Amino acid sequence: MRYLKFSVLSGIALFAVGMFFLSQTIQGFLGSDDSAEQVASELELEATLSESAPFPDLNLDFPAGELPDIDNDKQAAAPPAPLATAQAKAAPTEDQLPGASESNQEIFPGLNILMLTQTTREQRTRLLEELLKLDADLVQQVVQNSNSRKPPQANIRTVQQVAMTGPATTNAVSADFAQPGQQTPPMDSAVLIQKDTPTQIIASYRGVTLKTQGKPLQSGRLHQKIQVVPQHANLLFSSTVLSQNLVALDLPAELPPPETSAATPVIKLAQMGEFQPAEIIKLTGAGLVVGLNGTGDQNIPPEAIRALKSSIAAMKINLQDIKSPLQAGNIANVSITVYIPSQGVQPGQQVECYVNANQPEVNLTGGYLLPTAVAVEGSNQKKVDALIVGPVRTDRSRNQAQGLIENGAQIRSAITPRLVTGQGIPHLKFFLNASLYDPQTGRLVVQQINRFLAANMVNTSKAMLQSSGLVMISLPDANPNYAQQLATQLLNVEIPQQSPNSSDQRPEVIIDTATARIETRGTVFLQPARLQFPDLMLEISPNSRGSATRLDDLLALCQQLQLPRQQQVSLVRTLQQQAKIQANYHEQ
Repeated sequence: MRYLKFSVLSGIALFAVGMFFLSQTIQGFLGSDDSAEQVASELELEATLSESAPFPDLNLDFPAGELPDIDNDKQAAAPPAPLATAQAKAAPTEDQLPGASESNQEIFPGLNILMLTQTTREQRTRLLEELLKLDADLVQQVVQNSNSRKPPQANIRTVQQVAMTGPATTNAVSADFAQPGQQTPPMDSAVLIQKDTPTQIIASYRGVTLKTQGKPLQSGRLHQKIQVVPQHANLLFSSTVLSQNLVALDLPAELPPPETSAATPVIKLAQMGEFQPAEIIKLTGAGLVVGLNGTGDQNIPPEAIRALKSSIAAMKINLQDIKSPLQAGNIANVSITVYIPSQGVQPGQQVECYVNANQPEVNLTGGYLLPTAVAVEGSNQKKVDALIVGPVRTDRSRNQAQGLIENGAQIRSAITPRLVTGQGIPHLKFFLNASLYDPQTGRLVVQQINRFLAANMVNTSKAMLQSSGLVMISLPDANPNYAQQLATQLLNVEIPQQSPNSSDQRPEVIIDTATARIETRGTVFLQPARLQFPDLMLEISPNSRGSATRLDDLLALCQQLQLPRQQQVSLVRTLQQQAKIQANYHEQ
């Protein structure tokens, strides 16, 4: 307020000085004096006023408010004039009007009055108007600076030059400002971001713009790369300095799809087929099937039946599970075969086994296989590799003398077949199930396998489609361990199931309020919008291609910034309340 009052008083003083200039000039033109030095005829006065000789520039350099200290060595007074004061008569003459920086005179009416008499009335009037206008601008600046609580000397401008020219030149009365203090450094060299100072952060992606606050970990200049941490997450992001306390996050051109979108159904490669091993490993053995209804072997002696009953009692098998008595015709001798899958088996794993009656006329329907030990065929080691037990099913075969037991083989040993032969170019063979024999499915499998190989830096292997049901995978060498490891990894590769095109689905948004999960179906578009929250601002606009922005793009950006799920739900709900979502909306 002190600077405001001082500037107002200075403006009033300046106005009084200007009015005094005008009054003294008019008195000089119209008044008469007995002194010979002040007498001039009317014709001579008119000739003097109408004279068109060039007039030197008038420079007035003085700040708004107090007059600065003046160097006495640079004083310059106006030449004698008929209407000048005693102080003006004693001062030396000079061709140019002195400015505030070149004169120490405090009585402004004595400043070059002779030169003012050589100007027209219109020029003098315009000069006064210009001076009053400059003073009003200075007062307004002081008021604004006091309201913004900035230092009073920061933005106060001073009158740099006031120039007047005669009619011979076409220049008019003019005035200009000069900024005090040192020159402002170029914008590109100034520090725009201060370390640990709250900064605005902008994140933009495909027409979606999120603005929040964060803390920079370093100071930065224009276009400099700095690290920032948003206030909503303890994450480190790279950003580019845009302006004062404003940075833009450096995001990739393609963000991962949001997890909240409806996932495409997938199936593992192991469910679509199997690798063909270079060798077939099977477990074999012989056993007895009981519980038949007269459809078993008829020539079993009574001694064998008594020994069987003793064995069943020793194995603590509940005879109540066997529906028919142990007698000839209800028992059948069978052979058992267990095929080891290409990926191998581990102890404790259960696989299916096949049962074949020794007599072709036997019907194994309703039978139960007693516990039987099996081992690898052709192995010289006397050990049990699996134990087989369970009911026999014959509904999958036309021959009732053949059956299988689902998960009937309980593996006791780790067994792994070789997948690569020692002859020819090493490769893996993957056979699709018969129901999946389709060129399009085969190409999809090859594409996903090659993506997996590229993602895991397996550049020495490549998948190729040999037929609609056979995929060949090249190997760098015939190392069986590497081949087995790669095959095991490939069996876990997820193959997306073919589904209808998303553009054909009806757009829909489903929000699970209990888990704060957002699910989208089809393509959901957003209309332009602008949402303001206490700590976040969201702006939706058409993307760079001019098309509407998708909701999935908004969710992808929120996921990249790791916004809390509840905050994401709040954004989507507010967009729906403002009718900005072009889709069916449900909350459950």
